[in-house]
Amino acid sequence: MKTLFKSVAIIIFMIVLLIVAATQLISTQDIVNQVSSTVEQSTGRTLTINGEQNLSVFPSLSIELKDVHLSNSNGGSQQDMAIISELSIHIAWLSVFSGELSIDKFVINNPDILLEKNVDGTVNWQLLPETSKSSAEKTASSDGNMALPKSFDISLGQVEVNGGKLTYIDHQSKKTTVIDQLNLAVLLPSLRQALNFSGSVRYMSQVFELESSITTPEKAINNQPFTVKLDLTSALAKLSYEGEILQQGKDISGKLSLSGDSVKALLNWQNIPLTAKDAAFNKFAFTTDMHFTNNKLTLKNLLVNLDALAFKGDTTVTLSTPIHIASNIDLGILNLNPYLPEPSAKTPPASTTKSQPIVWDNSAIDLSALEALNADIAIKSSQLLVRDIKLGKNEIALVLNKGVANVQLKSFQGYEGNGHGELTVNANKKPYKISTKFELANINAEPLLTDAVGFDKLIGKGQLAWSLTTQGLSQRDFIAQLNGELDFNFNDGAVKGLNLAAIAKSASNIMQGNLSAVSLDSDFSNAEKTDFAALTGKFTLNNGVANINNLALTNPFIRISGTGDINLPATTVDLHIKSKLVASTQGQAADTDNSGIEIPIKIIGPFHDIKIRPDISAGAKDKVKEKVKDKLKDKLKGLFG
Repeated sequence: MKTLFKSVAIIIFMIVLLIVAATQLISTQDIVNQVSSTVEQSTGRTLTINGEQNLSVFPSLSIELKDVHLSNSNGGSQQDMAIISELSIHIAWLSVFSGELSIDKFVINNPDILLEKNVDGTVNWQLLPETSKSSAEKTASSDGNMALPKSFDISLGQVEVNGGKLTYIDHQSKKTTVIDQLNLAVLLPSLRQALNFSGSVRYMSQVFELESSITTPEKAINNQPFTVKLDLTSALAKLSYEGEILQQGKDISGKLSLSGDSVKALLNWQNIPLTAKDAAFNKFAFTTDMHFTNNKLTLKNLLVNLDALAFKGDTTVTLSTPIHIASNIDLGILNLNPYLPEPSAKTPPASTTKSQPIVWDNSAIDLSALEALNADIAIKSSQLLVRDIKLGKNEIALVLNKGVANVQLKSFQGYEGNGHGELTVNANKKPYKISTKFELANINAEPLLTDAVGFDKLIGKGQLAWSLTTQGLSQRDFIAQLNGELDFNFNDGAVKGLNLAAIAKSASNIMQGNLSAVSLDSDFSNAEKTDFAALTGKFTLNNGVANINNLALTNPFIRISGTGDINLPATTVDLHIKSKLVASTQGQAADTDNSGIEIPIKIIGPFHDIKIRPDISAGAKDKVKEKVKDKLKDKLKGLFG
């Protein structure tokens, strides 16, 4: 046994002596010159070593090169494409005796790598020259691309990158991207086998862990289609991609997914501050089958989750001037309330504060952004919640072309009714022009008007239709130039804020004809209301003034008709109402022409201080007196026969 150990020890000692002796016979400069010559012949680039060149045996046979430079392509913005502080090449021991060096491992410390895309679209990482010096090694692929010479290959085993940075400059878009703190491990058994790399990098102060593979780097070098797998993970998000890349990244397709715990944190990282409620813009997920080519990005089978929301559909984005977007999106149940800012503080009760006059804003509105985008978007949802507005199933189509936006409400369900309509905004020249036309049927008026515009004075269910146009550059302009028509027809409801029947029924003074002695001035108050079986009317708007001459309200005890104006620019009301008390016990079935006493009433004043009072003009007095006399005669005749 001792003899065996001695024999093994002698053999190991002799191998070590042989290796040491072999390394003494190897010229480091010869190896460097051979590698430099091979690189220049294969790529057309110059490899230069300006620092120390050391050959060591232990713990492995390796060559250490310092201050290594790889020249840039012609026309590059800098002289070198890569500068490596230290390059360590590990060589298989037995390859020393075979005459062909086999590299097991590369260690690259603190590289400074520059990747550039030139104005003409060429890139500096295309290492193979367009023509090879050895025509015998030229082979062409079936699609006409130049193939890698058969005699050329690289087997690097494992490549380690420690520290340093990578800079990408796109001279077409004039954008620069820097990735630093490189910590990568690359495995490349052959240019004709899969390239795998893993590790971490830092971008904009955020560290990303990555796992990736490229099938057959030979295809990437030869500008042929190749497959990429990528998993990129950070504290902000996780990105996964698997697909095919063609034409040096000009044609990309595959499965793309992105997910994370906070949209707010992701945007803040990109220097896009987002202020939102705690429950909004948090967890997100995005998956799609994507294809990018000829400046067109197509997203098929798009699934988006944001907090409790879920969207699906297809989208195409064309990077033209202007940008064009085409989408077909199903929003499902869309609750926008978590994403809307908190409403302003509620106005104190009317009893403790005085209403203020309404002043239309004259600030110029800028709609020029509509010209920067063309779109053809179809959106549908099963439910839509916006503030207090609650809609059921609806379908909207948006067409935006050259600054003209057309929004079509193809179907609408909400507030127990349904409807359709469209809105057009023309912003391609000033003044801007707006037109709108809607028809709503079986609508519950009070919740709709309350939720939409804060108007809670009308109770009832019925039809509402309008056709309006306007133009201008500010809110005041749009109000002052509002033209068109608005029709309404509501049943079985009430007008809150005034009780016209009570005003008309001040029996004793009215029957005496002494209208001036009756103090009937009234303000709007939710404690008062005028019930109706039907309320109909049609407003005609001319330069912001809404005129009505056919207002009609009926209930069992009173008939009301009216005419007048609502002046929106001046924010004033001037309505003349005729209230006719129904004398017959038939109630609303009575003959309106021959029943009751007609009392004229005015509704006048600015929007913030509207008054309701009887019309006590002389003519009105005389008419009431005559009517009272006629009614008294009828009563006496009935009493005495």
